Amino acid sequence: MQRVILRSSRGALPTAAKLAAGIGLALTGFFTASAILPYLPEGTKDQGFGLVSMSFGWLIGWRVIGSVPQATLAGAARIGMRGALWLALTVLLYLGALQMVARMLRGRYHAVTEALTDILGQGVVLGGAAFQLDVIVTLFLGGVLSAILSAWAARRWQ
Repeated sequence: MQRVILRSSRGALPTAAKLAAGIGLALTGFFTASAILPYLPEGTKDQGFGLVSMSFGWLIGWRVIGSVPQATLAGAARIGMRGALWLALTVLLYLGALQMVARMLRGRYHAVTEALTDILGQGVVLGGAAFQLDVIVTLFLGGVLSAILSAWAARRWQ
C-alpha cells in the first residue's frame, strides 16, 4: 500500500503573521494612495484607487511579508521594504493599465502591442509624478511597520 503525504504549498495556511502583515500593508496602500492623489496629472482615472491599493496591499502583505516573518529588526525592515516595493510596482502597473484602457476607448492606439507597451509608459509617467518625499516615506515606513507587526504577531501567537 502506498502512503500519500499531503503538504501545503508555501503560504497556503493562514497565520497571525500573515493576517497582521496583510492588514498593515493594506493600510499602507490606502494611506499611500491618499498621499499620491494630489500629485497625479489632471484627467488621471482614480476611481476606487484607495480600495484597489488596499487590495494589493492585503495580497502582498499576506504573500510577501507574512509568509516569512523575520526575527530581527533589520530582517523585518528588509522584508518590509521589499513588500513596499512590490506594492508600489503593482499599483503603478494598475494605474498604467487603467490609463491605457481609457486611451484605448478614445481610439488612441492603432495596434495591440502599442497599447500593451503603453501600460509601462503610463506607469512610469504616473510613478514619476508620484515620486515625492511624503509618498515614499509613507510607503516604506508603512511597509517596515507592517513587517515589524508581522514578526511580533508570529512571536506572540505561534
